[in-house]
Amino acid sequence: MLHIYARGVSEALHNGLQAIDSCGVTVETRNGDALEFPYPVCTEYTHPRERVLFYPERDANPFFHMLESLWMLDGRNDVQWISEYNGRINTYSDDGITFHGAYGFRWKKHWFDQLEIIIHRLKTYNNDRRCVLSMWDPVTDLVVTNDGKDYPCNTQIYFSARKVFHSELKSLDMTVVNRSNDLVWGAYGANAVHMSYLQEYVAQMCGFGVGKYYQFSNNLHVYKDVFEKVKPIITDADYEPYLTIGADGLSYSSPFLINDAKTFNRELHTWMLMDETEWIAEDQREKAEKYKNKYLIKTASPIRFAWRCWKQKLLDEALAVVDCIEDRAWRLACLEWLERRKK
Repeated sequence: MLHIYARGVSEALHNGLQAIDSCGVTVETRNGDALEFPYPVCTEYTHPRERVLFYPERDANPFFHMLESLWMLDGRNDVQWISEYNGRINTYSDDGITFHGAYGFRWKKHWFDQLEIIIHRLKTYNNDRRCVLSMWDPVTDLVVTNDGKDYPCNTQIYFSARKVFHSELKSLDMTVVNRSNDLVWGAYGANAVHMSYLQEYVAQMCGFGVGKYYQFSNNLHVYKDVFEKVKPIITDADYEPYLTIGADGLSYSSPFLINDAKTFNRELHTWMLMDETEWIAEDQREKAEKYKNKYLIKTASPIRFAWRCWKQKLLDEALAVVDCIEDRAWRLACLEWLERRKK
Protein backbone atom coordinates (compact mmCIF):
# COMPACT_ATOMS: atom_id res chain seq x y z
CA MET A 1 0.00 0.00 0.00
CA LEU A 2 1.19 3.52 -0.80
CA HIS A 3 0.99 6.31 1.79
CA ILE A 4 0.73 9.89 0.47
CA TYR A 5 1.30 12.74 2.93
CA ALA A 6 -0.07 16.26 2.37
CA ARG A 7 -1.05 19.39 4.23
CA GLY A 8 -4.13 20.04 2.09
CA VAL A 9 -5.72 19.18 -1.22
CA SER A 10 -3.34 21.10 -3.49
CA GLU A 11 -0.29 19.28 -2.14
CA ALA A 12 -2.19 15.98 -2.28
CA LEU A 13 -3.01 16.50 -5.96
CA HIS A 14 0.60 17.31 -6.76
CA ASN A 15 1.96 14.32 -4.80
CA GLY A 16 -0.69 11.94 -6.12
CA LEU A 17 -0.05 12.85 -9.76
CA GLN A 18 3.69 12.50 -9.23
CA ALA A 19 3.21 9.05 -7.67
CA ILE A 20 0.89 7.67 -10.34
CA ASP A 21 3.18 8.99 -13.07
CA SER A 22 5.97 6.98 -11.44
CA CYS A 23 4.24 3.69 -10.64
CA GLY A 24 0.82 3.69 -12.28
CA VAL A 25 -0.09 0.85 -14.66
CA THR A 26 -2.29 1.16 -17.74
CA VAL A 27 -5.68 -0.55 -17.56
CA GLU A 28 -8.64 -0.65 -19.93
CA THR A 29 -11.97 0.59 -18.54
CA ARG A 30 -15.44 1.20 -19.93
CA ASN A 31 -14.56 4.92 -20.00
CA GLY A 32 -11.22 4.52 -21.79
CA ASP A 33 -7.62 3.80 -20.78
CA ALA A 34 -6.56 4.81 -17.30
CA LEU A 35 -3.49 4.84 -15.11
CA GLU A 36 -4.12 2.89 -11.92
CA PHE A 37 -2.13 2.23 -8.76
CA PRO A 38 -1.51 -1.54 -8.47
CA TYR A 39 -2.30 -1.38 -4.74
CA PRO A 40 -4.48 0.62 -2.32
CA VAL A 41 -3.47 4.18 -1.45
CA CYS A 42 -3.87 6.03 1.85
CA THR A 43 -3.71 9.82 1.74
CA GLU A 44 -3.07 11.57 5.04
CA TYR A 45 -4.07 15.24 5.36
CA THR A 46 -2.58 17.13 8.28
CA HIS A 47 -4.53 20.34 7.47
CA PRO A 48 -7.78 19.11 5.86
CA ARG A 49 -9.41 22.55 6.05
CA GLU A 50 -6.98 23.63 3.30
CA ARG A 51 -9.55 22.26 0.89
CA VAL A 52 -9.62 24.78 -1.97
CA LEU A 53 -7.91 23.91 -5.28
CA PHE A 54 -6.23 26.72 -7.23
CA TYR A 55 -4.32 24.96 -10.01
CA PRO A 56 -5.42 26.52 -13.34
CA GLU A 57 -4.68 23.21 -15.12
CA ARG A 58 -7.31 21.53 -12.92
CA ASP A 59 -9.75 24.46 -13.30
CA ALA A 60 -11.90 23.23 -10.41
CA ASN A 61 -15.30 24.92 -10.12
CA PRO A 62 -15.18 26.44 -6.60
CA PHE A 63 -18.84 27.47 -6.66
CA PHE A 64 -19.98 23.91 -7.21
CA HIS A 65 -17.48 22.31 -4.82
CA MET A 66 -18.45 24.53 -1.92
CA LEU A 67 -22.21 24.57 -2.46
CA GLU A 68 -22.46 20.83 -3.05
CA SER A 69 -20.87 20.33 0.38
CA LEU A 70 -23.67 22.30 2.05
CA TRP A 71 -26.26 20.45 -0.06
CA MET A 72 -24.84 17.23 1.39
CA LEU A 73 -24.83 18.49 4.98
CA ASP A 74 -28.53 19.32 4.58
CA GLY A 75 -29.16 15.65 3.73
CA ARG A 76 -30.49 16.24 0.23
CA ASN A 77 -30.65 14.04 -2.85
CA ASP A 78 -32.66 16.26 -5.24
CA VAL A 79 -31.30 17.04 -8.69
CA GLN A 80 -32.90 20.47 -9.08
CA TRP A 81 -31.06 22.47 -6.40
CA ILE A 82 -27.53 21.26 -7.08
CA SER A 83 -27.86 21.16 -10.88
CA GLU A 84 -28.10 24.96 -10.81
CA TYR A 85 -24.36 24.94 -10.10
CA ASN A 86 -23.34 22.08 -12.40
CA GLY A 87 -25.30 21.58 -15.58
CA ARG A 88 -23.89 18.10 -16.20
CA ILE A 89 -24.53 16.54 -12.81
CA ASN A 90 -28.09 15.57 -13.73
CA THR A 91 -26.67 13.00 -16.15
CA TYR A 92 -25.81 10.90 -13.08
CA SER A 93 -29.45 10.65 -12.03
CA ASP A 94 -31.46 7.64 -13.15
CA ASP A 95 -34.79 9.47 -13.15
CA GLY A 96 -33.80 13.16 -13.40
CA ILE A 97 -35.36 13.87 -10.00
CA THR A 98 -33.08 12.35 -7.34
CA PHE A 99 -29.63 10.79 -7.04
CA HIS A 100 -29.58 7.15 -5.97
CA GLY A 101 -26.29 7.36 -4.07
CA ALA A 102 -26.31 10.93 -2.71
CA TYR A 103 -23.94 11.00 0.28
CA GLY A 104 -25.78 13.56 2.39
CA PHE A 105 -29.10 11.75 2.01
CA ARG A 106 -27.45 8.53 3.13
CA TRP A 107 -25.83 10.28 6.08
CA LYS A 108 -29.11 11.69 7.36
CA LYS A 109 -32.20 10.15 5.74
CA HIS A 110 -31.67 6.90 3.81
CA TRP A 111 -31.87 4.80 6.98
CA PHE A 112 -31.99 7.38 9.79
CA ASP A 113 -29.88 10.36 10.91
CA GLN A 114 -26.55 8.60 11.39
CA LEU A 115 -24.71 11.86 12.06
CA GLU A 116 -26.95 12.73 15.00
CA ILE A 117 -26.13 9.43 16.70
CA ILE A 118 -22.41 9.61 15.87
CA ILE A 119 -22.19 13.12 17.34
CA HIS A 120 -23.97 11.89 20.48
CA ARG A 121 -21.61 8.94 20.84
CA LEU A 122 -18.49 11.04 20.33
CA LYS A 123 -19.63 13.49 23.02
CA THR A 124 -20.79 10.78 25.43
CA TYR A 125 -18.37 7.86 25.27
CA ASN A 126 -14.65 8.34 25.75
CA ASN A 127 -12.48 6.75 23.05
CA ASP A 128 -15.54 5.41 21.26
CA ARG A 129 -14.71 3.09 18.34
CA ARG A 130 -18.18 2.44 16.98
CA CYS A 131 -18.70 5.71 15.12
CA VAL A 132 -19.09 4.23 11.65
CA LEU A 133 -20.94 6.27 9.03
CA SER A 134 -22.31 4.05 6.25
CA MET A 135 -22.95 5.05 2.65
CA TRP A 136 -23.06 1.64 0.93
CA ASP A 137 -26.37 -0.21 1.12
CA PRO A 138 -26.03 -3.85 -0.06
CA VAL A 139 -29.79 -4.11 -0.53
CA THR A 140 -29.87 -1.36 -3.17
CA ASP A 141 -26.23 -1.18 -4.32
CA LEU A 142 -24.96 -4.77 -4.53
CA VAL A 143 -27.06 -5.72 -7.53
CA VAL A 144 -26.58 -8.14 -10.43
CA THR A 145 -27.07 -5.56 -13.19
CA ASN A 146 -24.63 -2.84 -14.22
CA ASP A 147 -27.21 -0.29 -15.34
CA GLY A 148 -27.35 2.27 -12.53
CA LYS A 149 -25.59 5.62 -12.89
CA ASP A 150 -24.96 6.60 -9.28
CA TYR A 151 -23.54 4.20 -6.71
CA PRO A 152 -21.49 5.46 -3.76
CA CYS A 153 -17.74 5.39 -4.34
CA ASN A 154 -17.09 6.29 -0.70
CA THR A 155 -18.59 3.47 1.33
CA GLN A 156 -17.81 4.04 5.04
CA ILE A 157 -16.36 6.74 7.28
CA TYR A 158 -14.82 6.23 10.72
CA PHE A 159 -14.57 9.00 13.32
CA SER A 160 -12.19 9.04 16.28
CA ALA A 161 -11.88 11.69 18.99
CA ARG A 162 -8.31 11.94 20.22
CA LYS A 163 -6.72 14.07 22.92
CA VAL A 164 -4.40 16.77 21.68
CA PHE A 165 -0.82 16.07 22.85
CA HIS A 166 -0.26 17.23 26.46
CA SER A 167 -3.80 18.64 26.65
CA GLU A 168 -7.32 17.73 27.73
CA LEU A 169 -8.65 19.15 24.46
CA LYS A 170 -9.86 16.74 21.78
CA SER A 171 -9.55 16.75 18.03
CA LEU A 172 -11.53 14.67 15.56
CA ASP A 173 -9.72 12.35 13.16
CA MET A 174 -11.62 10.90 10.22
CA THR A 175 -10.94 7.94 7.91
CA VAL A 176 -12.86 7.68 4.63
CA VAL A 177 -12.97 4.30 2.87
CA ASN A 178 -13.37 4.38 -0.90
CA ARG A 179 -13.90 1.46 -3.28
CA SER A 180 -12.97 3.29 -6.53
CA ASN A 181 -11.59 6.80 -6.75
CA ASP A 182 -10.79 9.09 -9.68
CA LEU A 183 -7.62 10.87 -8.58
CA VAL A 184 -8.31 14.20 -10.30
CA TRP A 185 -12.08 14.64 -10.15
CA GLY A 186 -12.81 12.67 -6.97
CA ALA A 187 -10.06 11.99 -4.45
CA TYR A 188 -8.11 15.24 -4.82
CA GLY A 189 -11.03 17.24 -6.12
CA ALA A 190 -14.63 17.13 -4.94
CA ASN A 191 -14.14 14.44 -2.25
CA ALA A 192 -11.49 16.45 -0.41
CA VAL A 193 -13.92 19.38 -0.17
CA HIS A 194 -17.04 17.41 0.77
CA MET A 195 -15.36 15.18 3.33
CA SER A 196 -13.32 17.91 5.00
CA TYR A 197 -16.51 19.93 5.48
CA LEU A 198 -18.15 16.83 6.97
CA GLN A 199 -15.20 16.39 9.33
CA GLU A 200 -15.37 20.04 10.36
CA TYR A 201 -19.14 19.79 10.85
CA VAL A 202 -18.95 16.74 13.12
CA ALA A 203 -15.98 18.16 15.04
CA GLN A 204 -17.67 21.48 15.72
CA MET A 205 -21.00 19.90 16.62
CA CYS A 206 -19.03 17.98 19.27
CA GLY A 207 -16.94 20.94 20.39
CA PHE A 208 -13.70 19.33 19.14
CA GLY A 209 -10.88 20.57 16.97
CA VAL A 210 -10.33 19.30 13.44
CA GLY A 211 -7.66 16.60 13.39
CA LYS A 212 -6.27 14.48 10.57
CA TYR A 213 -8.20 13.21 7.57
CA TYR A 214 -7.25 9.84 6.09
CA GLN A 215 -8.55 8.79 2.67
CA PHE A 216 -8.20 5.07 1.95
CA SER A 217 -8.70 4.38 -1.77
CA ASN A 218 -8.90 0.73 -2.74
CA ASN A 219 -8.65 1.64 -6.42
CA LEU A 220 -7.13 5.05 -7.20
CA HIS A 221 -6.87 5.92 -10.88
CA VAL A 222 -6.78 8.72 -13.44
CA TYR A 223 -7.96 8.60 -17.04
CA LYS A 224 -5.10 9.11 -19.45
CA ASP A 225 -6.64 11.96 -21.41
CA VAL A 226 -7.28 13.88 -18.17
CA PHE A 227 -3.80 13.04 -16.88
CA GLU A 228 -2.16 14.67 -19.90
CA LYS A 229 -4.08 17.90 -19.28
CA VAL A 230 -3.09 18.18 -15.61
CA LYS A 231 0.42 16.74 -15.91
CA PRO A 232 2.09 20.19 -15.65
CA ILE A 233 1.02 20.22 -11.98
CA ILE A 234 3.72 17.61 -11.29
CA THR A 235 6.50 20.12 -11.95
CA ASP A 236 4.94 22.81 -9.73
CA ALA A 237 6.54 21.53 -6.53
CA ASP A 238 6.55 24.83 -4.60
CA TYR A 239 2.89 25.68 -4.99
CA GLU A 240 1.60 26.77 -1.56
CA PRO A 241 -1.68 28.64 -2.10
CA TYR A 242 -2.62 28.80 1.57
CA LEU A 243 0.69 30.52 2.29
CA THR A 244 0.42 33.00 -0.57
CA ILE A 245 -3.00 34.27 0.54
CA GLY A 246 -1.98 34.51 4.19
CA ALA A 247 -0.83 37.70 5.87
CA ASP A 248 2.94 38.18 6.23
CA GLY A 249 3.64 34.75 4.79
CA LEU A 250 1.65 32.97 7.47
CA SER A 251 -0.72 30.17 6.54
CA TYR A 252 -4.28 31.38 6.08
CA SER A 253 -6.92 29.68 8.21
CA SER A 254 -10.48 29.81 6.90
CA PRO A 255 -13.32 31.01 9.14
CA PHE A 256 -15.11 28.09 10.75
CA LEU A 257 -18.33 26.66 9.40
CA ILE A 258 -20.25 26.67 12.69
CA ASN A 259 -20.65 29.42 15.27
CA ASP A 260 -23.63 27.93 17.06
CA ALA A 261 -24.07 24.14 17.02
CA LYS A 262 -27.63 24.26 18.40
CA THR A 263 -28.99 26.28 15.48
CA PHE A 264 -26.74 25.22 12.59
CA ASN A 265 -28.90 22.45 11.10
CA ARG A 266 -32.02 24.61 11.20
CA GLU A 267 -30.24 27.65 9.78
CA LEU A 268 -28.59 25.60 7.04
CA HIS A 269 -31.96 24.21 5.95
CA THR A 270 -33.50 27.70 5.93
CA TRP A 271 -30.54 29.02 3.97
CA MET A 272 -30.88 26.27 1.37
CA LEU A 273 -34.44 27.46 0.67
CA MET A 274 -33.43 31.12 0.49
CA ASP A 275 -33.27 33.00 -2.79
CA GLU A 276 -29.69 33.83 -3.80
CA THR A 277 -30.39 37.57 -3.76
CA GLU A 278 -31.75 37.71 -0.22
CA TRP A 279 -28.36 38.20 1.39
CA ILE A 280 -27.85 41.52 -0.40
CA ALA A 281 -31.38 42.93 -0.66
CA GLU A 282 -31.96 45.94 1.58
CA ASP A 283 -35.11 44.54 3.19
CA GLN A 284 -33.41 41.21 3.93
CA ARG A 285 -30.28 42.41 5.74
CA GLU A 286 -31.92 42.44 9.15
CA LYS A 287 -33.14 38.90 8.53
CA ALA A 288 -29.66 37.80 7.48
CA GLU A 289 -28.10 39.35 10.57
CA LYS A 290 -30.21 37.03 12.71
CA TYR A 291 -28.22 34.04 11.48
CA LYS A 292 -25.95 32.89 14.28
CA ASN A 293 -23.81 30.88 11.86
CA LYS A 294 -22.18 33.69 9.89
CA TYR A 295 -20.38 31.42 7.40
CA LEU A 296 -23.69 30.88 5.64
CA ILE A 297 -24.22 34.61 5.10
CA LYS A 298 -20.68 35.93 4.80
CA THR A 299 -19.16 33.17 2.63
CA ALA A 300 -21.79 30.85 1.18
CA SER A 301 -24.38 33.52 0.24
CA PRO A 302 -22.09 35.70 -1.89
CA ILE A 303 -20.80 32.54 -3.59
CA ARG A 304 -24.40 31.67 -4.54
CA PHE A 305 -25.21 35.17 -5.73
CA ALA A 306 -21.97 35.55 -7.70
CA TRP A 307 -22.81 32.34 -9.53
CA ARG A 308 -26.26 33.70 -10.42
CA CYS A 309 -24.63 36.85 -11.83
CA TRP A 310 -22.22 34.72 -13.84
CA LYS A 311 -25.03 32.60 -15.25
CA GLN A 312 -26.83 35.79 -16.27
CA LYS A 313 -23.64 36.89 -18.09
CA LEU A 314 -23.09 39.76 -15.65
CA LEU A 315 -19.37 39.18 -15.19
CA ASP A 316 -18.50 42.55 -13.64
CA GLU A 317 -21.33 42.15 -11.12
CA ALA A 318 -20.16 38.61 -10.35
CA LEU A 319 -16.62 39.84 -9.68
CA ALA A 320 -17.94 42.57 -7.38
CA VAL A 321 -19.94 40.03 -5.37
CA VAL A 322 -16.97 37.66 -5.17
CA ASP A 323 -15.05 40.46 -3.47
CA CYS A 324 -17.58 40.20 -0.60
CA ILE A 325 -16.74 36.54 0.22
CA GLU A 326 -15.26 36.49 3.73
CA ASP A 327 -13.29 33.24 3.32
CA ARG A 328 -10.29 34.48 1.36
CA ALA A 329 -9.44 31.04 -0.01
CA TRP A 330 -12.84 30.64 -1.67
CA ARG A 331 -12.75 34.31 -2.67
CA LEU A 332 -9.47 33.85 -4.54
CA ALA A 333 -10.57 30.58 -6.16
CA CYS A 334 -13.85 32.13 -7.39
CA LEU A 335 -12.01 35.20 -8.68
CA GLU A 336 -9.45 33.15 -10.60
CA TRP A 337 -12.14 30.85 -12.02
CA LEU A 338 -14.13 33.82 -13.32
CA GLU A 339 -11.02 35.55 -14.65
CA ARG A 340 -10.19 32.45 -16.68
CA ARG A 341 -13.63 32.74 -18.30
CA LYS A 342 -12.77 36.22 -19.56
CA LYS A 343 -10.02 34.88 -21.80
